Amino acid sequence: MTKRKAVSPLIAVVLLIVFTVAVSTMIMSWMNTYTKDTTAGASSNTDTVIACSKQTVNIPTATGVSTDETGGYLNVTVNVENNGQMNTTIKKVIAFDSANIVCELSSTEQTLEVGDFQAFGQINCSNATGWSGGVCRARVTTTCGGIYDEWINTSC
Repeated sequence: MTKRKAVSPLIAVVLLIVFTVAVSTMIMSWMNTYTKDTTAGASSNTDTVIACSKQTVNIPTATGVSTDETGGYLNVTVNVENNGQMNTTIKKVIAFDSANIVCELSSTEQTLEVGDFQAFGQINCSNATGWSGGVCRARVTTTCGGIYDEWINTSC
């Protein structure tokens, strides 16, 4: 029978302390990186939310006229104004008739400066066959989620 010698208690304690320090150093390094990344992301989102809170759009008027019996030739206009405190990027402007047929007036993003007023118009909406002749509802959306306006014609 061979006699085995164990690690001395002093060496065992030193090894446990070294192992604990190494693991805690790795965890602290990871936490430091994670905290910096999370803080930077939160700061960026906060700046976006603050910028969006200063934006407001308004649709004062909208008109739509069908110039033939089939509703195939339209003259639709939606007026949009930026009455907020920052420039606003308009994402989409659309108009609806009484049957909810859609006439898309703008599908490309456009910047509307503070105090600006712009008429978005469409001479002929290719997807609005059967348009009833008037605009019953118009909507403008922006690149900031939740910043939009909807105009409703009370006579529809």
